[in-house]
Amino acid sequence: MKPSTDAVPFGAPGSHIVQRTLFILGINSALAVGLFTLQDGSNLAQYLEICNAIGFSIWALVQAGVHGFGERVPLWVTLIGAIPVGFVIGCKLAALVGATDLISLLLHDPQRQWRELAANFMVAIFVTSLIVFYFRAQTLRADLERERRRAAEALQSETTARLALLQAQIEPHFLFNTLANIQSVIESDPKAARAILEHFNRYLRASLGRSRRMVSTVGEELELVGALLAIASMRLGGRLRYAIEVSESIRGESLPPLLLQPLVENALKHGIEPALDGGEVVIEAERREGAILLRVRDSGVGLNPASPEGVGLSNVRARLASLYGGHGRLALYENRPRGVIAELSMPVNSMPVNGG
Repeated sequence: MKPSTDAVPFGAPGSHIVQRTLFILGINSALAVGLFTLQDGSNLAQYLEICNAIGFSIWALVQAGVHGFGERVPLWVTLIGAIPVGFVIGCKLAALVGATDLISLLLHDPQRQWRELAANFMVAIFVTSLIVFYFRAQTLRADLERERRRAAEALQSETTARLALLQAQIEPHFLFNTLANIQSVIESDPKAARAILEHFNRYLRASLGRSRRMVSTVGEELELVGALLAIASMRLGGRLRYAIEVSESIRGESLPPLLLQPLVENALKHGIEPALDGGEVVIEAERREGAILLRVRDSGVGLNPASPEGVGLSNVRARLASLYGGHGRLALYENRPRGVIAELSMPVNSMPVNGG
């Protein structure tokens, strides 16, 4: 004949108390209507008074027990104490507002009333336990969701740290090489040194602007690698030719930083520089079946199956896995008649908005 509850013990502060109170009121009232129908009663108001008085009395005692004893007393022990005591208190409270006093009826005519009272008490136990464990399950789900959010935030922090580490691995190598190149030509060819410095300044502006955000665009990354290629072209002279063939419609798409640059550096270091007559680097992009494909194609010395994959490519694969799971990939192909094609594939609709 009643139900009951939980209260905040299972993690529901603030407005959740109101929601749970209304929930218990609804269960109590539904139970009252059911008993009224089954027992062919003539006074629905009385059933409502009794069920709600008993239900909220048990609920209040469960709340008091959980808050008072905390984890020192198991929940089932609190229920064993709260249900019978709350049942008696609820019967007396209902009697104070004009309902039948079930306890008094039992005392005056135990042989006739004990079955009905026992049935009502069993209903109280069942409904109370049901509501308590329902609220507990809600709290556990909320706790699980909080843990998932914390895990996601931790993963994002870890990914950010890995990105910073990757940037630290890439930029010093490039910076030192560029400065050394400027130093080598500053006296013999001041005009070339000035041109390298201009491209270097362009690279630094693009790099610093990107470092303030965890999400870049295809266009911004192309600006960065364009400056990188221009500097490499000054260093390698006629041994390097390059082109960026990417439409304006794709340049505005989101692209996590430091996915494209390692591929360009890899093409220069392992493709063009070892080739006696150099070669060409071409950057292409297209949309295909809900994905963006970015390709860095070089005509250098080609794939060497015996060579282990470098740190740059390994980092790109790790970042793709972190950002897109199995939906992002890096593939290397032979570029006939010679050279390598490095292809990034990323789902357009899953582009990270927080930088991963």
